[in-house]
Amino acid sequence: MGGELDAAWRAVRDLLGTAARDLTDAAATMPARAADGITKGVARSVETDAASARAVAEASSAERGGIATGAASPRYVCGRDLIDEADYSALRRSGGIDSLGTSPTFERIQRLQGFDGRVTRATSDEVDSAVASGGTELFRGFEEERYLDAFVSGPVRPGGGTTGSGTYASPLERIALHYTDPARTQDLATRQSKVLRMALRPDAKTITLSALESDRSRTLAQVSRELRTLRSIANPTAAESARYTALLDQELVMADIGQYGALRGWDAIDGSATWRNKEWSVLNPTALLAQR
Repeated sequence: MGGELDAAWRAVRDLLGTAARDLTDAAATMPARAADGITKGVARSVETDAASARAVAEASSAERGGIATGAASPRYVCGRDLIDEADYSALRRSGGIDSLGTSPTFERIQRLQGFDGRVTRATSDEVDSAVASGGTELFRGFEEERYLDAFVSGPVRPGGGTTGSGTYASPLERIALHYTDPARTQDLATRQSKVLRMALRPDAKTITLSALESDRSRTLAQVSRELRTLRSIANPTAAESARYTALLDQELVMADIGQYGALRGWDAIDGSATWRNKEWSVLNPTALLAQR
């Protein structure tokens, strides 16, 4: 009997991780007492595995700063560098897109990158956790609460400004409060109700405005050199003429620093060292947690 039990437990050990039906069938072939022991052992093993799975899931959530845990949490999309593979002429075409904001070209870039998703709704604790883990706290003010609600429910309507195309926010709450009521005719509570507290995910890809401008200058210098070479050709081929047109389109697309940053795959541009209001331009709304 002892040998049968040893063999039975070896069988259970070997079978762990397979379907419960197979384990039950295996136990049924053993003597009654052994089968009962195996069945209880299997149950304990299943419970242990389930607990381990829960622990792994909870640890994974903790590593993400406890964010994106709700049903209304979209997937964060990490961009990539599209500078050398983008079709700049196609990006500048006027048709084929229902634009939400001021720049259809920027929105085409967002779609290429997957940056056209919604922000992630988060609790106050989740935003706190993201900030504590290295994410940047940001505030955005709206003139009406319905605009705030539309922003959170998405899609996000990109705008434009001193840092090109993007969604503007500031780490200074007083700046956001000003945008809720530029004439300052409303009480503080009313203005605060129209301020959205957010955080960039700790793993968001960010770059300072000055660093991005330096990078763009180097890229545009290369484009300019190639354009000069093509201009010097007396009788260009069809391919050379097409290349010349594409380079002109590339220059125009890159004239907007927000569009350039999105092509590079950055989630947000940090203009806090450049502008008095410390503003940031968010290029990828899926990198944002919005406190709701």
